[in-house]
Amino acid sequence: MFDARKQAEALKAQRSAIVATLDTFKAAKAAVDAADAKTKEAAKHAADVAAWDALGDALAPSGIPAEMLSEALDPINERLMQSAMDAEWPRVGVEADMSISADCRAYALLSESEKWRTNAMLAEAIGFLSGVKLLVLDRFDVLDFKGRTDLLAWLDILASDGEIDSALLFGTLKALPAQLPDTIAAHWIDNGVCGQLQEAA
Repeated sequence: MFDARKQAEALKAQRSAIVATLDTFKAAKAAVDAADAKTKEAAKHAADVAAWDALGDALAPSGIPAEMLSEALDPINERLMQSAMDAEWPRVGVEADMSISADCRAYALLSESEKWRTNAMLAEAIGFLSGVKLLVLDRFDVLDFKGRTDLLAWLDILASDGEIDSALLFGTLKALPAQLPDTIAAHWIDNGVCGQLQEAA
């Protein structure tokens, strides 16, 4: 009887040790499973981050937009170069960062009349490439006499080549410009009424 009790206690102790060992193995397996799950989750997040990085690179200024912008800017800059040659004005350029310059000088550093000529050539280039054959330019009187002569000569070239159907120029003048090309007509607007251009006083 005494031996049986001792044996039972020994078996209980042995069973407790086995249960403890089993619990340790279960805890270890749970830790391994949790680590595997975290590794898989981390791998998934890493793949997501890589995909977002690739998307970010594609959408960055140096990615797809740069390619699209380059495709759009090349024709505009070519047109601006043609206009500068036809008008005998400084060459205007639009850079990839959308900055504008005339003869390599930043737009902000240009004089008022230089900005006007730059804006006029930009407006014409955009209209030409979009198929709109109308050019509307206000305050052309900011130009000096040579600038106005160059402007009229440029518009005459555009009209003669069929690249514009109409150009509306608005400015304050004292008299009818001399020797207007056949493609250009002048009108006087006084108090909202369009009539013949008044003679200089």
